Amino acid sequence: MLKDLLIYLPSYPRPVSRSALRRAIDFARRMEAHATCIVGETTVPPPVAFHPYGVDLETRLAERQREVHQTARSELAAFEEEASRVGLAHEGRIVKSAYGEEDDQLLAAARLHSLTVVPMPEDAEASADLVQTLVFEAGRPVLVLPEGGSETFSLDDVVVAWDGTRAAARAVADAMPLLERAAKVRIVTVGRDKPLPEHGSAHDLATHLRRNGIKATAQEEERGSRSVGGALDQAAGKADLMVMGAFGHSRIRDFFLGGATRHVLREPRRATLLSH
Repeated sequence: MLKDLLIYLPSYPRPVSRSALRRAIDFARRMEAHATCIVGETTVPPPVAFHPYGVDLETRLAERQREVHQTARSELAAFEEEASRVGLAHEGRIVKSAYGEEDDQLLAAARLHSLTVVPMPEDAEASADLVQTLVFEAGRPVLVLPEGGSETFSLDDVVVAWDGTRAAARAVADAMPLLERAAKVRIVTVGRDKPLPEHGSAHDLATHLRRNGIKATAQEEERGSRSVGGALDQAAGKADLMVMGAFGHSRIRDFFLGGATRHVLREPRRATLLSH
C-alpha cells in the first residue's frame, strides 16, 4: 500500500517546475494517499576560489541565501496550492540544512513513508546523488519524476526491468500497488547482460504477476553494442513508468563503470521506481 507519501522539492541549486510538481501531486492523488512535502532550504556554499572571503563576497552570499529562502517559501506555497486544488490530504514544511548535509533529515523522513517522490530538474547532478542516497539508505522505494511531459501521472504502459536479482525482486514487490493499477505490464530482460537462473526468467515473473491479477507479458531485448541502460531505454519506448532494482552489480563497480541505474539517473526519460 502506498498511502503515505513523501515529496521532496529542492530550492538549491535550482527548483523544480510547476508541471513536475503537478505530476507528483497527481501521482499521490491516484494513490489516494496522504502527501508530506519537504522543501529543502540549503545553505549556499562559498566558492573555494574566493578564500579568504571579503565583505563583497559575504554580501553576495547573503543575497543569494535570501533568494534561496524565498524560493523555498514559494515552492511550499505552490505545493499547498496544488494539493488543495485536487483535494489531496497533505502537509508541508521547509527543512534548513548546511550544504552537503541535507540528506540526513530527508532520510529520517523517508524511512517513515511508504515511498519518496523526487521530481528531478534538468541537468541536476545533485538530485541524482540524492536519489542514490535515498535508494541505498532509506530502506524504501524512490519514484523519480523527470522534467517535461504530461502534468498527469499515467499507468497505461509499465515496464519492469528484470534480471532475476534480489534488487529486481525487491523493486517488483515495492511496485505491486502500481502494477495492479497498470493497463499493461511488460517484463523486459536484456540479452547477453548476465545469465538468468534456470527458474528466474521474465516469463516466470510474468506468470507470477498474472496469478496476482496483473496483465503481464515478457520480452527480451538484445543488448548488441548498447549499454544495458540504453537497451532498456529503447525497449521501454514511450512507457509511462519503469520499475527497476538499483545497482544490480556492486555499488563500487557501478560508480566507476556506469550501469543501468546510473544511466537512468543521468538521463531520466520517464517516471522510474527504484528499489534496492
